[in-house]
Amino acid sequence: MLDFQPVSLDMKALIDSYTFKFGEGSCQHSFVSSFCLAGKYGDMFCEHDNFLYTLRAKKCSDKERVYLFPHGKRDNLKLAMQNILDDAHAHNSHVKFETLTRRAMEIVSELFPGKFSVNGNNELINSETLTPEVNYSSIEGNRDFSEYVFSVENLVNLPGPALARKRQDVKKFFRDYEGHYEITRITPEHIDLIRNFQAQWFEKKSLSEYDLSHDALLDHENEGIMTALDNFSALGLSGIILFIDGEVKGYAYGAPLSEKVFDGIVQKGDRNITNIYKVLTFAEATRLRSDGYEYLNMEEDLGIEGLRSMKTRYQPAYMIEKFILTENE
Repeated sequence: MLDFQPVSLDMKALIDSYTFKFGEGSCQHSFVSSFCLAGKYGDMFCEHDNFLYTLRAKKCSDKERVYLFPHGKRDNLKLAMQNILDDAHAHNSHVKFETLTRRAMEIVSELFPGKFSVNGNNELINSETLTPEVNYSSIEGNRDFSEYVFSVENLVNLPGPALARKRQDVKKFFRDYEGHYEITRITPEHIDLIRNFQAQWFEKKSLSEYDLSHDALLDHENEGIMTALDNFSALGLSGIILFIDGEVKGYAYGAPLSEKVFDGIVQKGDRNITNIYKVLTFAEATRLRSDGYEYLNMEEDLGIEGLRSMKTRYQPAYMIEKFILTENE
């Protein structure tokens, strides 16, 4: 069996060494998310046979053990997959893989044809016609969990007619608040200010806007933010804070997923300020460009209509599709 251990801060360097190289720029492979959302996912890790394994302990059931895709060299992936199967079977459970990228889904299905179902569709993977040459492009990912990845350069320049309105709105903000605003990088002295702003934002947020499942998401997010703020430097987080007349009106932070891809984990603003989120996105992208990042992963929309509309209108450079694979009985 694999010897899984609960996520802890002292695992960061080890986990980053695998995910930066093999994580495909997916926010699902963020140490920060695993650590800050431990109460939601209960992520546990194991390094074995030069692979990093992730168990989502709080998503497991009596019949299934839930894993992320193992990180390591492609030529040894079949061994890594077998280790996961052996671990699950030793617990009298089947394997379930959550939020695999398309590449990972195809690798698993090709290495173990007939072994897994994709997104609950048994026919797709049980088909007798399944071979390593199968074209998987017709298999659709789980749209709610697809990740939006944007060109940092485009988020700064907002080029073309489709983004003209956003360009104008950002410029208007800077005109309207000239001499009254300040946007700066988050430093240790800002943490308490952000914590207070977040507490007020969370208190004012009308939970009636959400259904019960989204209420729970909001609770988990707030807990994760507070954990992140408590461990901001240790987690390697960075971001911006926006002041108007000396008062905090918004902030954004995240963490690198690789040398070129940055995970935009959180962005919060005072909606009484017109175009606040457009300005935060522009300002954070400007910071990321100066730091040498090429892409900003703005994560999933979770099926929330407003988020989907907003992220789509920003014209992502590409999407990271996500799939769920379940071991057939």
